[in-house]
Amino acid sequence: MGRPLAYQGADASLGSATSMTLLPTARRPRTAALAFLLLAPPLYGLLGLALGMDANWDLRNYHWYNAYALLTGRLGMDMLPAQMPSFYNPLLDVPFYLLASHLPARVAGFVWGALHGLNLSLAFLLAHAALRVGGAGQRVALAALLAVMAGFGGGTLGLLGTTFHDNMVSLGVLGALVVVAGSLPRLIDGPVPGALARAAAAGLLAGAAMGMKNPTVIYAVGLCLAFLALPARPWRRLWLAFFFGVGVLGGLALCGGFWMAHLWVEYGNPVFPHMNQIFKSPFAALSGYVNVGFFPDSRLERLVFPLVFPFAPLKVGEVPFLDLRVLVLFLLVPAAAALALLGRALHRPSARLTDTAATRYLLTAMAVTYALWVGMFCIYRYLVPLEMLAPLAIVMAAGLLPVPRRAALALAAALLLLVQATARPADWGRVPWGERWVEAAVPPIEDPDDTMVLMAGYWAISHVIPAFPPRIPFVRIQSNFLQPDSVGNGYLALMQDKVGAHRGRFLMLSTIPDTPGAAKAAALLGLRVAQDNCRVIPNNLGEPLNLCAVQRMADLERSVD
Repeated sequence: MGRPLAYQGADASLGSATSMTLLPTARRPRTAALAFLLLAPPLYGLLGLALGMDANWDLRNYHWYNAYALLTGRLGMDMLPAQMPSFYNPLLDVPFYLLASHLPARVAGFVWGALHGLNLSLAFLLAHAALRVGGAGQRVALAALLAVMAGFGGGTLGLLGTTFHDNMVSLGVLGALVVVAGSLPRLIDGPVPGALARAAAAGLLAGAAMGMKNPTVIYAVGLCLAFLALPARPWRRLWLAFFFGVGVLGGLALCGGFWMAHLWVEYGNPVFPHMNQIFKSPFAALSGYVNVGFFPDSRLERLVFPLVFPFAPLKVGEVPFLDLRVLVLFLLVPAAAALALLGRALHRPSARLTDTAATRYLLTAMAVTYALWVGMFCIYRYLVPLEMLAPLAIVMAAGLLPVPRRAALALAAALLLLVQATARPADWGRVPWGERWVEAAVPPIEDPDDTMVLMAGYWAISHVIPAFPPRIPFVRIQSNFLQPDSVGNGYLALMQDKVGAHRGRFLMLSTIPDTPGAAKAAALLGLRVAQDNCRVIPNNLGEPLNLCAVQRMADLERSVD
């Protein structure tokens, strides 16, 4: 199959269009590139140590507990201890839990931050494959600069060393892009079997990310549809997209299949409780369980959302931050594309700072991803992989302009300086480094084999459960998924049956301010929380918790009689 005219000679001024190299071939530039690849992760890990120890709400609510539950076989023993996220795939939580439960906190933090630093190495490989400016050494230097910027966005830097995992699933997204970028000539007009195998391999990485964290579906779809923008024959584009999709399904099955099967067997919904209006599991309301709290206030605001949320960050996140990357791309990419078309009509070539096919693919993938994000989520953390790609995308978009190369480079440099100088990282909660990542002082519990701990309130408290005797079951009677007086949620009956079947003693775990509310929730189940008989559980990640005695109202009435 011959090379399509649209791609043939696209970068002729810079040599063969087939030279999509992830690393330079000359000795000194190659050594410099390898040094960056090896040093960037550990240096990023050291930066994570300087930021402090992660103590975010989600870590305390489910990232610590979910891994503990999976590794210790508690999935059928406890009920809703981590609220609705009790149903989330715990696979990504396991490596962090193993690190932080077996190593000193600082050592675990360094390793975890270094893993996040692999994003910089992948960003370097991607940029180096795509750039078409300067000599080999200059290309390495520019790729390194763009890679460093990938790790210093307002969202990305805030996530360094945390357990939100948006900067872990990004490894699958960037890895898929590296496979595509390093294979573009072969994908476009190389032997068909090899091209389709490479597309499937890229899809496998994107699908694995999606399997570990479902919102990453927006990247899998974006990268899949972007094959349709490649300068290749129409049928080849379709086949590449199809085999990428096959790879996505394989990655999804590999990293998410076991958990989807578990949810299907237990609850009749492979993404329980989400999309329950479709699967109609009796153990949840007939709802999609979509977080609409971050949705724009109007259709107009949704259309121009990047003009809004950088200056009102609480519209897209839980904490303040500032990053202008998405705003710059929102304005620059459409304008540059329109001017490129105009320049072509006037026979004025684009500056072409990056490979033409790589530019088409990446900018299309990012546009589709953003469109899906603003339609489905509007939670900025889910956009962090796109934030990482934004520095390279800015250079690509500037290269579309029908202006001299120096002018395009000057514009790109000015925009990159603007976005980096104004970036302010988010802070989801950090504490000074301690000996261990999670510490809690649980008081002695009499007869743990015959005790059940109830949980109530809406705060994140499940991180202390591993400090309790392992034979104690935990049942959350009040959460963001279930209330003791819920209507239309069949899970309530399961919870009532488990509590009602327990014949031993009860204790109630809550935050101290939540204790009165916990007492009201317990009363709906015929239980009384003895608020004057509570013991405090200090812990290093949040406020002290209350562990209170609980009595059955029926027993109290019999004692009065």
